[in-house]
Amino acid sequence: MKSWFVMLCATTALVQAVYAAVRVMITYKALELGGDATTVGVLTALYSLIPLVAAMRIGRAVDGRRAATVLRIGTAVSLIAVTVVLVSSGIVVLAIGCILLGFSHILTMVASQGYIPVRSAPEDYDRRFGGLTVWISVGQSIGIPIVGFIASRSEVGHVDTSGALIAMLGVAVVASALTLAPSLSISGASVRARTVHEKQSTRTMLTTKGMRPAVFSSLIILTSMDLMTAYLPVFGERHGYSVVVVTVILTARSVAAILSRTLLTRLLLIAPRHWLLVSGSLCSALPMILVPLLPNPWVVGVLISVAGFFWGLAQPLTMTWVAGLVNPSNRASALSLRLTGNRLGQVVIPLAAGTIAGTAGAGAVFVLTGGLLAAAAISTWNTLFRAPPT
Repeated sequence: MKSWFVMLCATTALVQAVYAAVRVMITYKALELGGDATTVGVLTALYSLIPLVAAMRIGRAVDGRRAATVLRIGTAVSLIAVTVVLVSSGIVVLAIGCILLGFSHILTMVASQGYIPVRSAPEDYDRRFGGLTVWISVGQSIGIPIVGFIASRSEVGHVDTSGALIAMLGVAVVASALTLAPSLSISGASVRARTVHEKQSTRTMLTTKGMRPAVFSSLIILTSMDLMTAYLPVFGERHGYSVVVVTVILTARSVAAILSRTLLTRLLLIAPRHWLLVSGSLCSALPMILVPLLPNPWVVGVLISVAGFFWGLAQPLTMTWVAGLVNPSNRASALSLRLTGNRLGQVVIPLAAGTIAGTAGAGAVFVLTGGLLAAAAISTWNTLFRAPPT
């Protein structure tokens, strides 16, 4: 395996551990500071605010061979973000930390995804996107249990968010150090010749056949994952789940995603790509709808694990789908367009979810999520079965 890809996966795993863990702690910290379900929805939306407007510019920078610089800046910003969340004593400061964490996330995600089309042949996309997303799930599977264990060690009825956040600050330091590895630097000799293709505008990419359904499918799946992560602690508190139980369920979802991403190459040999793409949203819709109807923690754990398995398939496949729709000089930008769509969904949908949760309860958010996933499945089906992607 290429040394640059090993270091990229290691860095991604660590920084994703930070994002996943800190976002869970943000929910608990918001509740600790007097916030409610609506507050959680607003904070979830704020996480995607800067990425919504900055993703395309970051993608252009990565296409311009600045992936290493963007990755290093992203991990550095994560240090600042975790520190702000740690010291926050009010919702406003917590919101600032949430915005910074989201900015860090978009920097590192665009950079890490952008490395693959810059330094890989198209036939390696599925394998490397799959491998990268495996390590994203590994990071989430590590970070969430760590903070769950630390946060639950305090006296009964209290969540030790400070101890958990300090631990994640340490992980962020290690991730930042790894980005300095020489193998992650990008030189002219290490980049494939892509300058023969002209730059495509955002409008041109967005109007490319298949791009909008691909972005829509991606944004619904990622937003669904975000809503589940943000509202499971709220749902759990109302149904008597401890922090450990919530942590175990979220970890099970990550482990299920690791399994599906590990099996992705084999699954592509026995099932058509477009079937697997449709399954990402179709087979996760019903489990989400059933969560509030079957609130037993064991049942919820199984339902969310099933959804996590299919979400795990959809993420790398939509990356390959989007990257394959544009010419080589614009693939990081196309992936940024995908992330921009993701962030648009992560701003608008959580605000609606927060309103719904404030009036109908956290369980209604899971029903909303299931409905959105069903809509994404229909959109993907209509697109792929009429003209399957190459």
